[in-house]
Amino acid sequence: MTEHGRIVAEVSAVIGEARPTLARAASGVRTLLDAEAWREFTGPGGELVEHGDLVEFITSDPPRGLGVTPGLVRALVADDLDVAAQLDQALLADTPTRPEEPEEPEELEEAHVPAPETPALRRLREDAPALHSKVVAGELSTNAAMVQAGFRPRTISVPVSRPENAAKALRRNLSREELVELVSLLSQDL
Repeated sequence: MTEHGRIVAEVSAVIGEARPTLARAASGVRTLLDAEAWREFTGPGGELVEHGDLVEFITSDPPRGLGVTPGLVRALVADDLDVAAQLDQALLADTPTRPEEPEEPEELEEAHVPAPETPALRRLREDAPALHSKVVAGELSTNAAMVQAGFRPRTISVPVSRPENAAKALRRNLSREELVELVSLLSQDL
């Protein structure tokens, strides 16, 4: 247990040391977005660097961009709710509403188009920023994040046209104890 205490103390110290750096990162992202400096800038050696969208800038390798994922940038600014919201709005603003028509339809890659901020997304951003980042990055649906955060109950659709299909759906989604309780409750009114 002494070893565990040492590990906890080391991680705590690293996090404590990182806090000022995270605050500087959030401030830098705010300035970058306010000035829209990511769109066009002079790189090393006087090279003109231009980006059509924010995701392209974020994911481009340095010195042409940040060389990270949008999810990492969100995580870095998550403690500053204003900067996190500003980043999300900037990402949404630069997302095309529909992809350009490709020459060959089968070559079209699926692109995640973030949804506009809803009350559920706003609650996730404020109360569960890690889950909010996953939703905006397209890794998790808003509903799944709300359930995971405990803001909504988990629900399923149960087909009622045939009792055996309803039973299969319930068996897949309920524990043995929950099924026993359900059988008891259903048999009470028979």
